[in-house]
Amino acid sequence: MVDWGMLGWVAHHLSAVTLAAVFALAVVHKLRDFRRFQASLMAYEIIPDLFIRLFGPLVVGLEIAAVCVLLLHEGRGPLLAFALLGVYSMAIGINMARGKTEIDCGCGDIPTPLSSWLLLRNLVLMGLALGAGGHPVAQGTPAAWLLVAAGALCLLGFYLIVEQLLANVPCLRNSFERSFEQSHGREHGREYGRLHG
Repeated sequence: MVDWGMLGWVAHHLSAVTLAAVFALAVVHKLRDFRRFQASLMAYEIIPDLFIRLFGPLVVGLEIAAVCVLLLHEGRGPLLAFALLGVYSMAIGINMARGKTEIDCGCGDIPTPLSSWLLLRNLVLMGLALGAGGHPVAQGTPAAWLLVAAGALCLLGFYLIVEQLLANVPCLRNSFERSFEQSHGREHGREYGRLHG
C-alpha cells in the first residue's frame, strides 16, 4: 500500500532542499564576481543607476534569506523563493520584449544570454517552490531523509547540466551558422564551376 503521507513529506523536503541548493549556488556565483552581477543588473535597465549599488546587496541578502528559511522549513521560505523567481522572470521577459537578449542574465557563473529557456527553467523552479509549500503531516524516517538527499543531488546535477547548456547556446548557434555558411558557400562554388567550367 502506498504511503501517500510519506510521499508528500519526501516531495515537500526534496523541493525545499533542491531550491535551497539552487539559491545557495546563485549566491556563491554573485559574490564570486559581484561587479559582473551589478553590471548585469545595470544592463537590464529596469532599476535606476542610482539604486544599483543598493539593489545588488539586497538581492544577495534576499537569496541568503531564502536559503535559510527553506532549510529551516519555515512557511515563508517557498513564498520568498517563488517571489524572487517571479521578479527575475518578469525582468527577463521585459528585456526579451525589448529585443535585448544578448545581455547576461546574471544568474550563474558563466555569462548566459536571455532566452525563453531561462523563463522555462524559472517556471520549473517556481513549481518546486509550490511543492515546498505547506506542512506535511507525516514524519520523516532515516530512509526518507536518504531519499531526499539522493534526489536533491540528482536534481541539482541536472540543474547544473541545464545551466551549462544554456550558457553554451550562443556558441552552438554560432558554430551551426558558420557550418551552414561554409556549406552554402561550397554549393555556390560548385554551381559556379558547372556553369563557367
